[in-house]
Amino acid sequence: MGEKATPANRAGAKAVPAKAARPAAGKKPAAKPKASAGAKARPGRHMGLILFAFAVAAGLMYLSGGVKPHRGTRGTDAEIAANRAVLAELAQREPIDLNAELKRLRREELRARNGILVDDLEAEKQKILAMTDADWNAADIVRWFENTAIVGDSIIRQVRLFHFLDAPVFAEGGIHISVELPLLDQVEAAHPSVVFLCFGMNDVGVFEDRVDRYVERYSNVIRRLQASLPDAAIYVCAALPVTAERLAEEPKYGYLDLYNREMEKACPGLGAYFVDSSFILEGHPERYNVDGRHPREEYYPMWLTYLADLAGLNHD
Repeated sequence: MGEKATPANRAGAKAVPAKAARPAAGKKPAAKPKASAGAKARPGRHMGLILFAFAVAAGLMYLSGGVKPHRGTRGTDAEIAANRAVLAELAQREPIDLNAELKRLRREELRARNGILVDDLEAEKQKILAMTDADWNAADIVRWFENTAIVGDSIIRQVRLFHFLDAPVFAEGGIHISVELPLLDQVEAAHPSVVFLCFGMNDVGVFEDRVDRYVERYSNVIRRLQASLPDAAIYVCAALPVTAERLAEEPKYGYLDLYNREMEKACPGLGAYFVDSSFILEGHPERYNVDGRHPREEYYPMWLTYLADLAGLNHD
């Protein structure tokens, strides 16, 4: 009979490994999961790459000026206080009307240059005398004079009759200088920035050699317009000469030179500007109508360009 197994015998016996269970017929054993590539990498590798990339990017930004090193705040408080003081001062000032400021600057320039905004007057005259039809166009003239008033007699009325200008023209045939002219009411209602006064041709029949009366009447008209249009520049256009044939027939037109000389002397004291465009007609009888008083059509674009140049109307 064999000896019975005791606990000691059981403890000292070597354990016999259990046989692995065979897979069921037709089934393959499940594959063991493979370790991922990331699992094989050391834990701190990703963080090191991120820090390296950040350091490179910061360096590039610094070199390109994108990042500035902090240099401290020395003087910053004083600068901020000074800027605040400037802003506080500006806040106390009245708002600036830019349109009014431009008008003021223009008036100052006109006064400083006696109303003549060309540097070389003689060169300007030669330019005007050399003008041809190719040197002007109607649209420019309309644009130059859109905020002006041209006031006068039948010589000025032709500006409208020849279709150079319409709205800026305030003229009637046969009139002479007077503060009672209804045309002046219309001029004041239009609020122009520049006024051109063109009289004299009919005034010689009223005043003849009494030039002081003529200057007095003209001066009163200028003062009236200055009171009603304080921002407007006022130009006095010299009375145009007549042809030698017309002067021989009516010697009274010989006073026109005297009228022009006296008005030219009076203008600075009145705050007005004197413009003489008679050079366009002198020596050119072909530029007159048959009456020897009224210019032909070709005179007007030359005259209007001259006025625009002198008064700065075509200065963009």
